[in-house]
Amino acid sequence: MKINESEFAPARDFLQKQLEAHSWWPKEQPGQARQEFNVMKANATALNVWCKKWLDSGQLRQLEKAIKRQVL
Repeated sequence: MKINESEFAPARDFLQKQLEAHSWWPKEQPGQARQEFNVMKANATALNVWCKKWLDSGQLRQLEKAIKRQVL
């Protein structure tokens, strides 16, 4: 999955809500992932790098569904 500019705001908002709602999200090193998210949430290119590094396939599917709901 690659987030484009039109999907950026919905993707960023979904990820922010997930990070705030679940202390264990993402599963690997959530503290480090949160710190990096705060730096990389500024644009779609950086957010794509963050997603590739931190999200597993199930989390990517959730993100894709959330984007489709908001963009359509």
